[in-house]
Amino acid sequence: MLTTVNQASRRVRSFWRYLPGIALAAAAALLLTASAAAQDVDSSDVGMSFDDIVDEPPPQAGGGLADKIHISGRFDLNYEATNPLVEDAESSSQFRNYHKFVFLKVTPNDKVTLDAEILDLSYYEIKYQLTNQFEAKLGKIWVPFGATPFHHYYGGRQGDPFTGLLLPNVWAEFGGSLSGTVYSGTRVNVASDFYVIRGFDNELGNVISFTGGGSDGLLAVGHRTRVGVGTKLAFWGSVLYNQFGEIEAENDEDEMAGQLLLWGGDVLVDYGLLDFPFLRDLQFRAAFARAEVKDELLVDPSDNPDGWYIRYGDYAEMTYRGIPRVRARLRYGTFVDFDDALTGNDSHNWEFALLSRINQNLSLLAQWQVNLEEINEVDNDLLRIQLVFEF
Repeated sequence: MLTTVNQASRRVRSFWRYLPGIALAAAAALLLTASAAAQDVDSSDVGMSFDDIVDEPPPQAGGGLADKIHISGRFDLNYEATNPLVEDAESSSQFRNYHKFVFLKVTPNDKVTLDAEILDLSYYEIKYQLTNQFEAKLGKIWVPFGATPFHHYYGGRQGDPFTGLLLPNVWAEFGGSLSGTVYSGTRVNVASDFYVIRGFDNELGNVISFTGGGSDGLLAVGHRTRVGVGTKLAFWGSVLYNQFGEIEAENDEDEMAGQLLLWGGDVLVDYGLLDFPFLRDLQFRAAFARAEVKDELLVDPSDNPDGWYIRYGDYAEMTYRGIPRVRARLRYGTFVDFDDALTGNDSHNWEFALLSRINQNLSLLAQWQVNLEEINEVDNDLLRIQLVFEF
């Protein structure tokens, strides 16, 4: 009887181990079926930009070679100073570069599009338009988690500009997705993304980090839904799941594996929703992301008998555009690194910024960031001046 139970338990674990692969195969079958039934349609042209001020989509593809190939880019120069206004505090200043991107968009026909960043190959997406409503993407795709795949401010700031704080700052991962509009009404639109990508890995017994991206040999499955109400209000709900750090043993009772359930929500209230003086020039964003992680080697049973802990980040942001040629932005966020213990990694922070577009290709950002550690406060407030060139 015990042998039968052990075999059944092993089969259950094997099923969950291969669930992402089963999901990927099912998605592939769905794509092939939808492709066979699809009719020729015009592809939508969605622009990619890292611009915090204005997103300017590239021109739509047409018949000529110049219309089929579009190249754009973004480069910046940053001057940063820590604690410039604090006496008797350790201070420093430096020049840094964070963005050096050249984007290539190729649309050889109405069905197929290639989007890529070609200097570092930080992402590339091969898109295939299945129907009027649905498209498939393969490659190193933008992960559809949250309102944007880049510049995740969960926690209030990006953290290290090259890696991020809670999630990767530029989150692109090898895998595929199926995206499209599932409902379109006169006032409400609903869009969904289903995806399979490389999953996060971590050695059991250590707090998991997401900023390094996924690992070979692991798969994660995820879903995002966007609900738009008119053109000024939008909500996003996102979820991702994968297993990691599996430890095998002769006895099934001694085997264990970590589990990750990452979920969150975003909201955007865009300019003009409230058509009143001052209010029409306000934009509001807010979001949170919560990672529920099972690691029985790390978590004390007295804290959680099932071995779960939490990592968490959120932010709220207000932007005002009523000043000529300048946008003022205020952001606040909190970050919890490991909920079972209060550490110096836990923080909350404020940011005030002024953004101005000088012309079509140049923009300027002045940013003041106040970082407040929950314990062991560090003098690490930051002044940043950023000049951005885009083409």
